[in-house]
This record gives sequence, C-alpha cells and structure tokens, in this order.
Amino acid sequence: MTRLKCKKCGNVFDQGIGSAVLAPHLGPLHYMKCPACGKSSWFNIYSSVKDPITYPPQEKKLEEKPEQTLSEEELEKKRIEESKYEKDNP
Repeated sequence: MTRLKCKKCGNVFDQGIGSAVLAPHLGPLHYMKCPACGKSSWFNIYSSVKDPITYPPQEKKLEEKPEQTLSEEELEKKRIEESKYEKDNP
C-alpha cells in the first residue's frame, strides 16, 4: 500500500495500488479523490509519505471493537432497553 497525503485537507491515508491504476494519470501523478475530504487532486503514488496516518480517525476504529462481556443481569437490562424501541409489525 502507498501512504498518500492530501494537499487540500492535509490528511494522510493508505491507498491501494489497484484503484490508482484505473485513475487518470500522467506518469506517477494520478488524479484521485481523497477519502477524507472528498476533493479530487493529483497524487504521486510512487512516493510514499512518512507521516502517520490520520484518516480514518482512530475513534471510529475503537467503536468497531466487539462489546465487552456483560453479566446476565446487564444483558437482560440491555435486551429490555432495546425492546422499547422495536416496532411491532401486525
């Protein structure tokens, strides 16, 4: 993977070579959309940036972790709480 830095928003992200091959290009410069800001720009896919990755944010990665194990009592409370918001289908 190549690590790229967006010139418009400054975010650093990993970019697979596969999608870069399909993008319009002039030599090493490929015209691609930044996943962070959504703006298109010219990226040099052959020179990797040494900066740490800033996109996607670390907070989202933490949210995706599986839930911690809950006791039976906590599971029952959670089930009751979630059932309050369920829609009954007649």
